[in-house]
Amino acid sequence: MNRHSIESKGKIMDRFLLRALKVFKTVGGFLPTLCVLLAPVFTVTGVQGAEIIGKSAARVETVQGSLEGVWVDGSEVYRGIPYAKPPVEDFRWQPPQPVAAWSGVRPAKTFGPACPQPERFNYMIPSNQAPSEDCLTINVSAPAGAKDQPVWVMIHGGGFASGSGEYLLGLGPLLNAEGIVFVSFNYRLSTLGFFAHPELAGELGVNFGLMDMWAALEWVRENIAAFGGDPDRITVSGISAGGMAVDMLMVTPESAKLIAGAISQSGYGTWFRQPRTRKVTPLDGAPSAEAMASELAGEVTGKPPEEVTKADLYAVPAEHWAEAVRGFHVPIVDGLSLPEESAILFARGMQHPVPFMSGGTSFDGSVLGISGVDAETLVEITNDQEDRLKVLWAADFRVNEAQGFSRFFGDARYVYAALNLTQAMQTVKRPGYLYYFDYVLPEKRSQVPGAEHGSAGEIMWTQMDLPVAQAMRGYWIDFVKTGNPNGGGRAVWPPAAGFDEPQWIVFGEEVDQRGGLMSEKMQFIDELWQKRTEPLRFSSNNP
Repeated sequence: MNRHSIESKGKIMDRFLLRALKVFKTVGGFLPTLCVLLAPVFTVTGVQGAEIIGKSAARVETVQGSLEGVWVDGSEVYRGIPYAKPPVEDFRWQPPQPVAAWSGVRPAKTFGPACPQPERFNYMIPSNQAPSEDCLTINVSAPAGAKDQPVWVMIHGGGFASGSGEYLLGLGPLLNAEGIVFVSFNYRLSTLGFFAHPELAGELGVNFGLMDMWAALEWVRENIAAFGGDPDRITVSGISAGGMAVDMLMVTPESAKLIAGAISQSGYGTWFRQPRTRKVTPLDGAPSAEAMASELAGEVTGKPPEEVTKADLYAVPAEHWAEAVRGFHVPIVDGLSLPEESAILFARGMQHPVPFMSGGTSFDGSVLGISGVDAETLVEITNDQEDRLKVLWAADFRVNEAQGFSRFFGDARYVYAALNLTQAMQTVKRPGYLYYFDYVLPEKRSQVPGAEHGSAGEIMWTQMDLPVAQAMRGYWIDFVKTGNPNGGGRAVWPPAAGFDEPQWIVFGEEVDQRGGLMSEKMQFIDELWQKRTEPLRFSSNNP
C-alpha cells in the first residue's frame, strides 16, 4: 500500500473536516451517532477544493454516449451520470428503466440531485442542491491513464431514508492513488424505494431501491472498462444501510455476475423485524409490509387506509413521502426482488461464492434512539427473556437502562449479523472475514461506552496517522485488490469459520486476532435467530 500517497491527501481534507464538524454541532445532539451512517463523511468538499478549474478530464465513451469530466487532485472524475431513466410520474414505484443514449458530449462535472429524503437530513448533501425524484445518477473517480484496475463500488448508508453517493466520492482520489477505480451512486429511498402498498402491482417486487442497485452495477459492468476499471473485479461495500444493501446483493440472483467481492460494515442481514409481504411464508415477529404501507399511506393522504387508491398514492408529492418516514426504513422480503432474508439464504448456501468481509462496532447500538426501535420491541425479540438479557448485558444495565438496551440492540442487529454471515460463507467454500471495531478517540472516551455505530468507517478515512486506521485501510484495500485482506506485514486475518470457535480481527488500541469473542452473548442471540428462522433455513419460503 502506498502510504505516503494517502497521507498527503489526508492533509488536504483536514480543514474541511474541521469545518464540517462545526456544522455537526449546530444540528443537534443526536447527530454524532447519525454521522456513522455516512461514513467517509465530509471528505468530498476537500477533494472538490482541489479541482483544477478549466481543465477537463479525458473524454470517455460509454455505451450510452460520450462523457467529459473534471480533474480532481490528479484523478479523472465524472459526476452525475444517469444510469437509468428518471423514476418520475408513471415510473415511480417501477423497476428502473434503461437510460436513453445521447448524441454529442455530455458534461459530467456536477453531481446529480440526491433522492428525496427528510429535509432534516439535507445537510448531508454537500452541494446543497434540493433532492429530486430525478436522482438515479452514478459517479466515477479513476486514476489518470488507468487500465484493468480493480473497482470499488461504495453504497451509501442513511437508514434507507437518507444519504447520497455524492459525499462518498471524496474518497475517490485517495483510492485512485492505490490503483483502484472508485464508484458511488444514488438509489431510491424510504417509501419511494421500498413500498408494498396493495394498490401497487409489484409484479417484479417492491424493493425499487434494490433494483436501482442492480441497474447501477449493470452500468458499472457495462461501462467501467472505459474508465480503466476491470469489470471482473468489482467489490461492493457499505456501512449500516449500505452494509445491509451488500448483504442483499450477496443473495439476489440479479447481482450474481456483477460482484467479485463484498464488504458489509454494520449490516443487518439477520434483523428480527424485517417486513414481509403476504406472498412469502410468515415468520414470527416479522411485520406485514402491506399493513405498514397502508397505514403510512393513510397518514400521508389523510384518508382511511382502506380507501386509498393508486391515484392517491401517485398524487402525493415525493417530498411528502420522504418526510413521512420515522426512524430507519427497512427493505422488504417479497419473494421476488428479495427472495428471503439474507441470512436465511446464506444458511441455505445460496449466497454468491465470492470473498466476503463483515463486522460491527462495540457500541453499534448508539443509533437506537433514532432507529424507530424501542425497548419493548427488543424484549419481544428475546422471546420475553428479559432477565437473561439483563444478566448477559449486566455491565451496561448497571449504568442505565438506555445503555443496556442500546448495547444489546447493536450486538443483536449488527455484530451478530456479521458473525452469522461470515461463518455461513463456508457453505459455498469461500472465505468470510470477521472483524470487531473497538477503538474510540481519546477525547471521546469519557462520553461514549464504546465505538459508535459506523465509527469504523469514519476513523478509517479521517484519522490518517492513527495506526489502527492505517491497518484497516491496508486490509480493506488489499481485499478490494485481491479478495484477501492479508498482506503488508499486518496481523494475519484468518476466515471466521473452520476453527473450534469463530475467529475475529479486533481493531482497538492494537490490532489482534481473537477467537470466540463475546461467546455467551453471541450464543444467546444465535439461539433466538435459529429458533425464529428454523421453518425456512432449509426450505422454500413460498406459502
